[in-house]
Amino acid sequence: MLPVGRRWAVVALGLLAVLAAGAPAGAVEYRLKVVSIYDQSLMSFLSHGELSDGATGPGFQRIAAELDQGTLGRGLLITHRPLTSVPASIARAWGGVAIQAQIAFGGVVSLWDEVRWDGRPGERSIWIVKPDGREDPQSVKHVVLKGTTPLTIYQPYTVACGKNRGPVMSLGIPLIAFQESRGDVWDKYVAKNLDLRHGVGGVVGVNNQAVLADLMYIIVEQGSEPTTFEVLITWGASNSQAPGGGFNNFGSF
Repeated sequence: MLPVGRRWAVVALGLLAVLAAGAPAGAVEYRLKVVSIYDQSLMSFLSHGELSDGATGPGFQRIAAELDQGTLGRGLLITHRPLTSVPASIARAWGGVAIQAQIAFGGVVSLWDEVRWDGRPGERSIWIVKPDGREDPQSVKHVVLKGTTPLTIYQPYTVACGKNRGPVMSLGIPLIAFQESRGDVWDKYVAKNLDLRHGVGGVVGVNNQAVLADLMYIIVEQGSEPTTFEVLITWGASNSQAPGGGFNNFGSF
């Protein structure tokens, strides 16, 4: 029989082997934090110079700090827009992988929804934010991204055959659903239009039903280093509710 000290050493080595077997070979830890707020809530933190596409600055740092600390007013949050994972078939249609990991929803300490996982560098993980109950407000107005760069603001744009690549783009929900069923939404429309310069990007699924809300797909490009990604989504009334407004089109391809 082995001495007690030797037996404990063998047990410890066995536990380490089990833990190592549970993580993919060469895995890196990633962390995604997502929150939805009213568009006017974000605007109240920003100066004039921080409102344009591609802007960054101290206003974004202030709101991120309040979200981290749980001090942002609860009335500014939209809590019925939870972060969720997608099935493997949907992830493949988006050129990525589905992640099975527990999501911690905001409100206990931090106000972000947060998920951590071990993934393989070079893969893309796919996530979605969609209504959970109430559909109002309906439209995504701005998306603020942080990954390999500071928090930076963008408006979703309608794609046009790869001529205007950007970190946040829009596609109609019927078009997305059709291409997901074919398994090629990434190859057909997204790859040539989405710029992942931040290591994370977004695709807004625009809903053409005035009473239903948009969807928000989040694409994380898994790099070689552990990274925390942050996505702040702002929501407001749909264009159809504004005088003279119209729905976003699906783009021309």
